[in-house]
Amino acid sequence: MNRRITVAEYLVRRGLPADWKYGSPLGRVAAQIYRQAYGREPGHAWRLINGRFRQVMTYQPGEQHVLTRAWEEYGCTAARPRAVAPASRPAPVWRGSGDAMRWTPTDGPLRSHP
Repeated sequence: MNRRITVAEYLVRRGLPADWKYGSPLGRVAAQIYRQAYGREPGHAWRLINGRFRQVMTYQPGEQHVLTRAWEEYGCTAARPRAVAPASRPAPVWRGSGDAMRWTPTDGPLRSHP
């Protein structure tokens, strides 16, 4: 049985997370290359992405060259040897008293409930 591959699965094979932020644009480039090469639409499958089922493009194992070519041509991935770790953000710092029962109203208009 031929197992069709999606862009997310291709990214995992390259060492990137399946939900890499450039995955969707890379998939659009791959679909465009596929249309130019084969004159038809790539296959489709439903995948659960961010809590919703979405239709994604799929490629036969023999059509994987389309994904490789898209990887080489897409601006963000061209000449990129490996994944880059995402930048970490510091945790938010709470500057309140932490005790809502000791809240005292101000003279200004009430903008939100304590």
